Amino acid sequence: MTITMPLAEDDRLRDVLTGPFVPGRAEDMTGQSVEEALDLSGLDITSVDFSGTVFHAPVTAVGTRFLGLAWFRGCRFLAGADFSGATFLSDARFDDAQFGRDVSFSRAEMRGTFVLDRATCEKALFLDRLQVLSNLSMDATSVAGPASLEGSEVMGGFWCNGARFLSRCNAAGMEVHGRTWVRGTSVADGQTRPSGPAGLLTQIHSYGYVWS
Repeated sequence: MTITMPLAEDDRLRDVLTGPFVPGRAEDMTGQSVEEALDLSGLDITSVDFSGTVFHAPVTAVGTRFLGLAWFRGCRFLAGADFSGATFLSDARFDDAQFGRDVSFSRAEMRGTFVLDRATCEKALFLDRLQVLSNLSMDATSVAGPASLEGSEVMGGFWCNGARFLSRCNAAGMEVHGRTWVRGTSVADGQTRPSGPAGLLTQIHSYGYVWS
């Protein structure tokens, strides 16, 4: 289903996104331009595909429940995004997304796969105290500002291949119960030259195989 309404009409957009969840159906919001702030906090959101959409104002989804697929692939968040405490009942896809300001997934719960492959974060990235029941994928993810994975629990694997943390990365107390792959990942931690993944691995409690 393609939505042709002007996306600046925030109330109408929320009405569409909070419509009944129907398995196998998703609201097609691909390639749109959202000019005004979008606040979905505390709402139940049906399956939605926002791939390629540009959000010019802040996106707030604190405590939001995404009932089906939640695809933000290739989206541009120009003014910050806050998904703190959100619950994703299926896959959360943010591959190739661009975040121009701080982005937070603190205390979020992902019951499917959480994908940040090739995502770029120009400011801080907060992934602390996550509960990921499947895999957390950060293939070639780039974070210019501080990053936090502190206290997060990943029941599947942590795929962090070739990621670049250009500032500090705090993963203290992170637990990975499946495969941990950090080959090619670099962490600056305030150094002039980024180091390899060793500093990241010393913070992670891994209960599966580790590749570094």
